[in-house]
Amino acid sequence: MPKLWGGRFNSEGMDPDVLKFTSSIGVDKALAKYDCLATRIHAEMLAKCGYINEAEKSVLVKTLDELLKKIEDGSFTPEGEYEDIHSAIHSFVEEKLPEEAKKMHTGRSRNEQVVNSVRLYCKEMILIVRELIKLLQGSLLSLAEENQEVIVPGYTHLNRAQPVLFSHLLVAYIEMLERDSGRLADAFKRLDVSVMGSGAIAGSALKLDRSFTSGKLGFKETSRNSIDAVSDRDFMAEFLFALSMIAVHLSRISEDFILYSTSEFGLIDIGSEFCTGSSLMPQKKNPDVLELVRGKSALVLGNLSSLLVLLKGLPHSYNRDLQEDKKPLFEAAELIAGELSIMAALVKTISVNKEAAARALEDEFLYATDLAEHLVSKGVSFSDAHAIIGKIVKHCAGKNINISDLSLSELKGFSEELDEDVFSLLNAEVSLKGKKTQGSTNPDMVKKEIADWKKKLK
Repeated sequence: MPKLWGGRFNSEGMDPDVLKFTSSIGVDKALAKYDCLATRIHAEMLAKCGYINEAEKSVLVKTLDELLKKIEDGSFTPEGEYEDIHSAIHSFVEEKLPEEAKKMHTGRSRNEQVVNSVRLYCKEMILIVRELIKLLQGSLLSLAEENQEVIVPGYTHLNRAQPVLFSHLLVAYIEMLERDSGRLADAFKRLDVSVMGSGAIAGSALKLDRSFTSGKLGFKETSRNSIDAVSDRDFMAEFLFALSMIAVHLSRISEDFILYSTSEFGLIDIGSEFCTGSSLMPQKKNPDVLELVRGKSALVLGNLSSLLVLLKGLPHSYNRDLQEDKKPLFEAAELIAGELSIMAALVKTISVNKEAAARALEDEFLYATDLAEHLVSKGVSFSDAHAIIGKIVKHCAGKNINISDLSLSELKGFSEELDEDVFSLLNAEVSLKGKKTQGSTNPDMVKKEIADWKKKLK
């Protein structure tokens, strides 16, 4: 097929191996609908500016609308004979309208064309991913509501730390996912810019209506510098960073659920439809979906690194290296969308083992901080209180007994400030209700958190 750039070159065309090596159609065909839509608007703009007549515009628009339907129903499947999706779309129109197609590329370069199409892709994917984040947040919130009063050990350094509401942990996940959604919203603002009219590097000598194109394509702004416009990939890197943070957060959530579902923790059970068995060990129930979410996060992080390394040494403005910018982004966006969707479904199957949680809360060392703060309320410095309770814990651990196994006189041997009230503090519900600070695991505060998130997620 004729090349968009063929005039300066020999008529025999490209070496087949060179075409195969340089073709990006396998990746950028994901941009088909965006490029087709932008080409349609470009034709309207050319007619408005007087570079094509109304009849030419009409047949071009009709043909591009026909192509758009084929793209949407999957019947348009361009393969490796084309350099890229832009050439494939041009060829489709050219076969039907050989004369009109000659004017279709007026005042336009592929340099700007590809950036604009990727911006349209990013805008749509950000909206999709934000909705999927909301879906997962909704699943987590439902699980929190169902288990609003369930208390579990909270962990630091993977050791039991203090009792917390399980719902408080789930709301922590909702909070970090909300920041992810915010990062995507911020990225959206910066990429919501049309670059059409920038040309290959220097703009165009034709009187093009850039604002018309920008507005018709739904962009909020029009780029201000033609060199920056065609070479900028910041918006892709920012989107990919936001996707990478989502991947990290999903990985951490998965790790928690994996740990809590093991027989060693036994705090939750995951629906069998999201687990697999062992080919050798009949008893196994493996959380493979969660492990894959955790594992695939590495791919997203690797894709971010690939894009940044690709960009770091490029001179201005456009270089063919930038052909390789799309694959990391597309892969990451599709992967994260899939992970959010499957995690939202998986969370709905989680059940909490309240009996196992209750047994774990019998570990009275969980209440050591409550005892230290009790001493502080009686006027003991926190440093001294920390040391006193630390000695009690050491004493009990050495004898393999609970704090409640000590008599009051034994407790007073560690500090005269310790009294009968100490024994009532060795209780998970008392520990939680004793929390005073905003954002703590106090049941009233967590209940309010859940109510606030129900309003927000509507």
